[in-house]
Amino acid sequence: MTSPALDTLLARIVESGLLEDPLAENGLVYGRASIDAAGTVVNVNVDPELEDDDEQGDDVDHDALIAAVSRILSVGESRWRAIIDEVAADIDDAVDDEPVVEQIDLRDDLEATSVVVFADAVLLAFLAPKQFPDSRILVQLDDDLEVDGVEMRELDGSETIAFDTLDDLLDHISGPDESAAPA
Repeated sequence: MTSPALDTLLARIVESGLLEDPLAENGLVYGRASIDAAGTVVNVNVDPELEDDDEQGDDVDHDALIAAVSRILSVGESRWRAIIDEVAADIDDAVDDEPVVEQIDLRDDLEATSVVVFADAVLLAFLAPKQFPDSRILVQLDDDLEVDGVEMRELDGSETIAFDTLDDLLDHISGPDESAAPA
């Protein structure tokens, strides 16, 4: 069951056309969208930061959330390149002389995978599969899309599988359970 505030946010996002097949659950509205400047499609989670005691979402600024989603999805190529450059420089400074799996320019290895949008910030997740195959890079942007923080986290060992549509995901989930096959 979703809250009225989440239902309203979902309706506004559907109306905006910003996300493909958006859904609302677990306090988030999510879907997929393209960041044209990055040349990639990412998972987008919109978090209205609902409090347990505010199920009506009286404090949710739907306009600010819609604007934040629009801002990151329509980021200009020069701003995107500046974000990538700053992230790469921060990581290069942090890892210094530690070994990396493959020596290539980190700017060419960074792949945007997801975006979490808050009213006043955006969290981007990147993979760098050649240099840091066991890590995820999290980048916090402020509401002007300026880098506010960079963090590298080890992947938890779970496998991530991408699906183009919800139907593809449902087909995968409802497919035959290969572990239950007779030996």
